[in-house]
Amino acid sequence: PYREVLCHGWVVDAQGKQMHKSAGNGMEPSEIIRDYGADIIRLWVASSDYTVDVRAGKEIFRQLSEAYRKMRNTARFMLGNISDFDPAKDMVDDDQLFEIDRWALEACNKLTATMRDAYEHYDFSRAYHALYNFCVIDMSNFYMDVIKDRLYCEKETSVARRAAQTTMYRILRGMTLLLAPVLSFTAEEIWGFMPHGAADDTESVFLNQMPEKSGLVADDAFTEKWNLIYQTRLDVNKMLEEKRNEKVIGKSLEAAVEIAVADDAAYAILSENRELLEKVLIVSSVTVTKTDAAENQYLITTAAGEKCERCWMYSTTVGEDKTHPTLCARCAHVISE
Repeated sequence: PYREVLCHGWVVDAQGKQMHKSAGNGMEPSEIIRDYGADIIRLWVASSDYTVDVRAGKEIFRQLSEAYRKMRNTARFMLGNISDFDPAKDMVDDDQLFEIDRWALEACNKLTATMRDAYEHYDFSRAYHALYNFCVIDMSNFYMDVIKDRLYCEKETSVARRAAQTTMYRILRGMTLLLAPVLSFTAEEIWGFMPHGAADDTESVFLNQMPEKSGLVADDAFTEKWNLIYQTRLDVNKMLEEKRNEKVIGKSLEAAVEIAVADDAAYAILSENRELLEKVLIVSSVTVTKTDAAENQYLITTAAGEKCERCWMYSTTVGEDKTHPTLCARCAHVISE
């Protein structure tokens, strides 16, 4: 059906009206390529459900262009933050990865399994939606947002920063190979700019095999913990947005969060991971208490201490280092090194 669409212009617009270029109401592929690029046509084909009438129109291509931009920006962020990363000498071992890195790689494992199965069954729409959700929800809205502090504020060659770069490199490599059948030009462009290991054929993305799942395994306890942390972030983000609207805080780093947890098991997990929650919630401090209420309670106040001019976190350690009086203890240590 797509051959008919591209060669003869037979499509159905958003209102269900048949379009044909001979009738003067079709959309020429050359016009779409001129306005959006060739990959948008490929993305439209992949995202369409070919079991029903295929729809096209300016609004559909506009929406696809926005989706494409979000996926491209995910790759762009990763490329920018691994520009000084050499897989041959900077990769860290699995046991040096942070837990959130392992969470991200497990999410990439799920993406790999879903997209490979979708390709094998010619279900390109499922492959597209899996990739889009991974880029926007798992990467942009969560993982990449959380690791910015590690990437920008830790020592350039530290294990913490290299672990984040290792994770992004592995994810970007797998993601690029997975999107190549659909976004061919974009995948080739990414492949040309990203660093490569010895096993890669750098001439073209299409001279490499589809990725396999990583060897990392997430057990039930790990999955339960990160499902809880992820949900806590969603809940706290709603409260932070309310406080922004009330002008109590501006950026989330101006906030101190107290979480009163109703469930005993959840309290045990969150109370043991208070410092991790500060990173995941992107706030300056977190306190976890127990409550007898039926549901979790969240209290948002302004953070104590002064703002570190380097990491922007509020800390009572700002000013303790006389050499760097405007920095918190963590940043002063990094700068001193």
